[in-house]
Amino acid sequence: MSERTWMNATPDTTEPEDLPVRSQREHVWCLNRKHRMALANGGSGHHHGLGLAKQVCARCWTRRQPRAVWLVIDHRSPMPAEQADQPDDRRAKILVVARRPAVRAGVGRLEVRVRGAVVAVADVQLCGVDHRGVVRHIQVYPTHRRRGFGTLLLDAAQARGPGYHWSTVQLAQTDDAQDFWAYQDSAEPLHLGEPHYCTHMREANGEWG
Repeated sequence: MSERTWMNATPDTTEPEDLPVRSQREHVWCLNRKHRMALANGGSGHHHGLGLAKQVCARCWTRRQPRAVWLVIDHRSPMPAEQADQPDDRRAKILVVARRPAVRAGVGRLEVRVRGAVVAVADVQLCGVDHRGVVRHIQVYPTHRRRGFGTLLLDAAQARGPGYHWSTVQLAQTDDAQDFWAYQDSAEPLHLGEPHYCTHMREANGEWG
């Protein structure tokens, strides 16, 4: 059975926790960082139960490697929190949700929700005047780690500031944090470990006034 046939034949009984996720942007490598997607002869399909597209790396699948199949999440247009808080069974069961900052150039929040429950959050500071973005915090709750939710949030954050100068605050020295950042192949160049705040961000942070 070919990979494309396999993708179409797979029943949609999989719970979202059983499959990793990935953003909708173009990726050079498969989820395992082993094979170039252009050469891996992968397939795509749809998980009707979750309302999401899915993709496969054929080379990983042939070798029965984990993370050979993943769900594709639209990261470019997060749903406003006010809308996401309203029940609607027609939506995808995994959503990226945005909470606006309280002040200009302040800290906003992105969330990943699985069947309505928040499983990962990212605090992000953006300035549209100086074109800067600072990733302040990314956290994935322990029962949902190793599924790509943190990377999805990083992609969602950078999609809100394409071409911006991106940086992060000082990185945690835990093994999980170091593994996470070492894995990243971000869409935009990212300066790790030192936030490059502009004056508008510093003002929003209460450093002056």
